[in-house]
Amino acid sequence: MAGAMKIAVVGGGISGLSCAYYLGKAGHNAVVFDPAPGGAIGSVNVEGCILETGPESWLAMKPWAEQLIRELGLGDELTGSNDAGRRTYVLRHGQFVTLPEGLQMVVPTKIWPVVESKLFTWKTKFLMGIEMFRSPKAMPDRSVSEFVADHFGEEAVSYLAEPLLAGVYGGSPDDLSAASVLPKFVEYEQRYGSVVVGTMRDKRKPSGQSIFKSMKHGMGMLIETLLTHVQLVRSRVAAIAPAPGETGWQVLVNNDWQQFDHLVLACGANHAAPLMASIDPRLSELLAAIPYTSSSIWTFGYNRSDVPHPLDAFGFLVPRPERNAIMACTWLGTKWLGRVPDDKAVFRCFSTDPDVTREAALADLNRLMGLTAEPIFALNHRWPNSMPQYAVGHTARVAEIDARAAGIPNLSLIGNAFYGIGIPDCVRSAQKAVERIGPA
Repeated sequence: MAGAMKIAVVGGGISGLSCAYYLGKAGHNAVVFDPAPGGAIGSVNVEGCILETGPESWLAMKPWAEQLIRELGLGDELTGSNDAGRRTYVLRHGQFVTLPEGLQMVVPTKIWPVVESKLFTWKTKFLMGIEMFRSPKAMPDRSVSEFVADHFGEEAVSYLAEPLLAGVYGGSPDDLSAASVLPKFVEYEQRYGSVVVGTMRDKRKPSGQSIFKSMKHGMGMLIETLLTHVQLVRSRVAAIAPAPGETGWQVLVNNDWQQFDHLVLACGANHAAPLMASIDPRLSELLAAIPYTSSSIWTFGYNRSDVPHPLDAFGFLVPRPERNAIMACTWLGTKWLGRVPDDKAVFRCFSTDPDVTREAALADLNRLMGLTAEPIFALNHRWPNSMPQYAVGHTARVAEIDARAAGIPNLSLIGNAFYGIGIPDCVRSAQKAVERIGPA
């Protein structure tokens, strides 16, 4: 029992806020510093539609976000995606083609849906069929593009891996690390040779729950509730330094140095890097080496009567060879029941260009969806340098970051730049930090 500590948490996104919440439960006095807490997570209500400013959901198979939400007394707010209507279209030669059933990320687990699919040529279908006969091998870390092309061919990269992963990571599979982004499949390659065989052998029975989880009245409710449980200073930390003659830290906020026993950096590797520059230049360099990409979300609302499409899917993906402005679009009312009134239709359009204009996004949407009416509302949320990229060599880089950070007393690094980018991963990184710090 170390006794109650005064702890500075730099960054008030979901990682920092959940960390401060768990620190409070452990008996510590945590203070969060962030001029705009919540990060990308937030919700707005427009024309009776519940809209998200950033992430709209998380993978249900990762339990940590749901654990936190239930602990906060928000269990009744949990909701699952409408999986009865779950299918996804992919644009191919300007037409919507259904993503084949049985795909686990980039791996086909059902033969006939792939054979019948118009998404792939016969050459790719043949490569998918013979992939089952590969021998086990261990490879050095390589890009997702190299990994998928090796197993299923270049077309599977362009029309499967790239659009699926770009919507999650906001980056290119040419740069992303297969070992960090597709660790299970890399493990299957080493054990079985074939990722199809590995996926089939490891196939879990359906749990009966939705693949995605969210909150009925929007993800912003999680942030708002956490803010009622933590001490917040709406200011930016300009600098940090070891406390003179002590083992603690001091942080510079509004030209005032404040003393703390422990420091948690939850502000993203790109923001932590300059703060650490004078304390450990090598650690700063490693943090700065984690690349970030940007994103922009345009959300357009229409009268349902102005939308000719049946909206019979979660939405669509636009692969790189077919792409203009939009790379993915969610049909909100289909994916999330109860979020969009029956007389409205809402399209959530995602782009990795933070400066994509309303005109460019709308022109794309109109062309793809056959729309001629003006939208009744249009919202834009831009997130520059907000999405960490798990580039080739990420695992080794993070291992060195961990080793160097462990050598600095009373310092914790948390967030989505290291071991997972989703909301549950952020909550888990906060939980682990608090476990290491220990109870008061």
